[in-house]
Amino acid sequence: MPLMRAILRWFIRIALGIAFILITVLAVFSGLAGWRESVPAGRDGREGSYVQVEGRDMHYMSWGLEGGPVVILVHGTVSWAKTWQPVAERLAERGYRVLAPDFPPFGYSERPGDGDYSRAALARRIIGFADAVGVERFLLAGHSFAGGGTLEAAFSNPDRIAGLVLLDAALRLSTPSPEPPLGAWMRMPVLGDAITASTFTNPLTIGYGLRSFVHDPAIVSPDLVVVYREPLAVAGATQSTRLWYLSGLFGDERGSPSADREQYRRFTRPVLLIWGRQDTVTPLAQGEELAGLVPSAELVVLEDVNHIPQLEKPGEVADLIADFAGRVF
Repeated sequence: MPLMRAILRWFIRIALGIAFILITVLAVFSGLAGWRESVPAGRDGREGSYVQVEGRDMHYMSWGLEGGPVVILVHGTVSWAKTWQPVAERLAERGYRVLAPDFPPFGYSERPGDGDYSRAALARRIIGFADAVGVERFLLAGHSFAGGGTLEAAFSNPDRIAGLVLLDAALRLSTPSPEPPLGAWMRMPVLGDAITASTFTNPLTIGYGLRSFVHDPAIVSPDLVVVYREPLAVAGATQSTRLWYLSGLFGDERGSPSADREQYRRFTRPVLLIWGRQDTVTPLAQGEELAGLVPSAELVVLEDVNHIPQLEKPGEVADLIADFAGRVF
């Protein structure tokens, strides 16, 4: 028995030591986030173009001349308008007017007070942005997490959509909405913010995250990492990203239009699906399933591409979108 008690005491000390280290690390990252996030969201922060959407400032970038056919690009997780630049510049050279907004909680746009980052909320903001910039008809493209909201914007406003482009869309069509990993902890503001600050909004993890989502890690240059890190300095980035994790990334979308297979079968606007053959996040089988659901869908598979085709093969992606736009406008 003395031996067992000694082993138990030793185990408890080790466990407490590990817990102390984890708590200390989380506290450090949380404190650093509070210090780092000092740039105001909205037009008092980054220079650029802004419009009012749902009563809040929305930041966006634009390329190309006024009057050209409009392409609206919707970014995915931990991305923002500037991450579309390699594709947008090429589209502008082809004569298109390209608009890339920052959709909260990412980028420089103001965050909603209600913490709603559902697909329905993203769809409202996409159409609200188009209204705010005075664009009636446009080609709409969405990547990864944004696929659901992009689809719902198109489902609810088909007459305004010249064509729809989805890049490695994350839709969970054949899987139920999962309980978020560490969901109970993430719902606790202090602990959840600390976890978020050490992961999603931690500048030190950006390079690793990007390299995990591309086929060739060599394309993740220091300059590219800097671009992705920039908006992490916006005030409230960590808190709003935690809320997005709960209501957006792992939100329950089982009753949403983008979870209804009949909506896909009824959708008649032209659809282009761009997928990486080596996608490890939303495997190609998901793109093939989606192509089988939408009668008007065309699936293009890019070789040596993982989950971010607009970074991995920007020239090919721009050509695909431009050629598709030329057929639908």
